[in-house]
Amino acid sequence: MKMKVRSVAFALLLAPAILFADSINVTFDAALTNTMGWTYSDDVKKNNTGYYVGGHKARITSASFNFAVTSIVLHVKTTPSCTRNLVISSYYPETSSIGLSQTFSEIQTGANDLAITAIWHPSDQVRAVSIDSTDGAQNLYFLSAIISGVPIVEVPTNLQTNDIKGTRCRLLWTNPENAVSNCVEVSSVQLVESTGRTVEEFGFDEISAGGNSVSFAKFCDSLPPHYEKLSGTYLYAAANSAGLLQISTGKNRGELVYSGCESYTDLTLRLILKRYSGDANTMTIGWTDGGSKTNSLETINLADDFSTEFIGLSSVADGAMIIFNNSGKDDNHRIIIDEIAFVRDYSPASVSTNLVRTVFTTGNAATIRGLSPNSAYVVSVSAFDEDGNESTPSEPIPFMTNSEELPFIIRLQ
Repeated sequence: MKMKVRSVAFALLLAPAILFADSINVTFDAALTNTMGWTYSDDVKKNNTGYYVGGHKARITSASFNFAVTSIVLHVKTTPSCTRNLVISSYYPETSSIGLSQTFSEIQTGANDLAITAIWHPSDQVRAVSIDSTDGAQNLYFLSAIISGVPIVEVPTNLQTNDIKGTRCRLLWTNPENAVSNCVEVSSVQLVESTGRTVEEFGFDEISAGGNSVSFAKFCDSLPPHYEKLSGTYLYAAANSAGLLQISTGKNRGELVYSGCESYTDLTLRLILKRYSGDANTMTIGWTDGGSKTNSLETINLADDFSTEFIGLSSVADGAMIIFNNSGKDDNHRIIIDEIAFVRDYSPASVSTNLVRTVFTTGNAATIRGLSPNSAYVVSVSAFDEDGNESTPSEPIPFMTNSEELPFIIRLQ
């Protein structure tokens, strides 16, 4: 499928001029002086020759284009002692941030007109670009740039499944105005279960409390022997609960300490926890080998509902103590823990996808056939305009086929 390329050129002219339908020519001098949407940092300087790199943070950003940029050919003049490194990136004016970057090192010096080319794929949907200097050398002059792109094809919306059967599924979506055809891609989904061997676990099943929290120390005689590895301050059985450990009170910040693991190599900490009724916002996890310094491992954002967190421990020194606490400075520090476990050789659950069907169609509907019964899939759709330019795919949506379809039976009388 062929793709038309639309070019917008920035060349060495004194004023904008229309050359042909898809080309606009201006100088950097015109672009940066005449409020055309282009901007530059304080480290971009100007003299009689033109605009040039004048410091470490020299940056030029383009205006936003009404097409997807696929390349920029930057023309520069270099002196024998000019900057040797440039970075050309996609740019997002809304957030003043850069995206896909291409670095050009050891740029040729002493060149009157040197061309530097950066390329993007249409699916990257680049609407603006930035040009950055990465060193402090000066006297690289910006002459012109040729920016090329393709028309924007918007993404189809409202993708939904309809009439799902055992081996087929009907799809509907809303197309952008300039769409003349679509590509539908269906991928199978396979869930890979997590793996690992739990070597030690604290479920706190033996502790409980009524209307008021109860000191954790009161349960020590009834707990399994390995609970001796847990110690700390302001530890309680949480009020009106069973099997839950509370760290801290409303006014006093507590701390839970685990000790007793000889080696943390290939070990992962699994935590099930939440904050108490909107109290603590974070939990800090660190380790110490007995010295005065506590090494930070992770800060977990807490919610009102339980979540399961996994923290790798391979960086922890052998025999060190793991410390759990709330690092906040305000009152109401309570953290509720449902489970602490240590898992050897942990591998998280993952989802793998495999493309199984690609269908090209016109209109805003398609029926995907040849699927497997009782199977999980994801589907996305992209749009093409009349010149063959393709949009980015829509957000994939999941669906599940039904059990095996029954054949139609025609009974003859």
